[in-house]
Amino acid sequence: MSQIPRFTRARHLTSAVLPGRRSDDYADQVSARLRKVAAARGTGVLQFSGRSDGAIYFRDGVVAYAEARRTPGPVPVASPDQPGEPRPLHRIAAMLAVTEPTVDATLELLSAEARYAKFRVVNVPDTGLACDVPIEALLAEVARRQQVLRQLSAVLTTDTALVRSPAARSESIRVSALQWALLIRVRQGSTPRGLAWDLSRSVFSTTAEVYRLVTRGLLSVAAGAAASFDDTPADVPDPAPVRLSFLRAVSVKKGGTVTADHADGGGEG
Repeated sequence: MSQIPRFTRARHLTSAVLPGRRSDDYADQVSARLRKVAAARGTGVLQFSGRSDGAIYFRDGVVAYAEARRTPGPVPVASPDQPGEPRPLHRIAAMLAVTEPTVDATLELLSAEARYAKFRVVNVPDTGLACDVPIEALLAEVARRQQVLRQLSAVLTTDTALVRSPAARSESIRVSALQWALLIRVRQGSTPRGLAWDLSRSVFSTTAEVYRLVTRGLLSVAAGAAASFDDTPADVPDPAPVRLSFLRAVSVKKGGTVTADHADGGGEG
């Protein structure tokens, strides 16, 4: 007869279907399962459900694509308009357009500790150009991003409600084109995840960019905002917007920065 207590044996047996109780074991189990598929050079899908629905698709042992319900999918990359444009650069751009959503979705599925089903041998869906990421590289990047998000969680998470900061001195504000795109989209109940969906960008990279805006005082966490994965942001009044000059923003050349002046035309003409 086994010397292991009955409760301990039951917890070990149910850990794969009741994730969240022992996060270290969950991460180890998923990583081992993904490595097993990679070692067998499998082609098919490992589906996840529960706290976050999604799937990781393999092709000949490498990750071709991953998707999650709570992260945006890839944005199609337009073909070169001119015959002389370099097609290798277009191919790289198309591959990156699939790779980032794949890493973002895998991060979501592993961080949410969703239940995973048995690996099924199926054809990989046609999403354009697959990223074909080796499993070790994918897991290493996911672990790096998890560590970054843990550090940021002292200030905000992917689902923290935000407001614009009315106290910022508009004449001294300089933001990038991406930061401007985030600022003008912040409204009641906005979160980094919601902003990522608005811009079809990675939830992780959007959260990191929002954190930079918070540290600069251009955004702040809404009073009573939730910090956990499942909490819904509390209702907050309409924030008074920072006085940013739309005319100055759209006049900046590509790759430059945006200078925010008074919306009423103050500052330089």
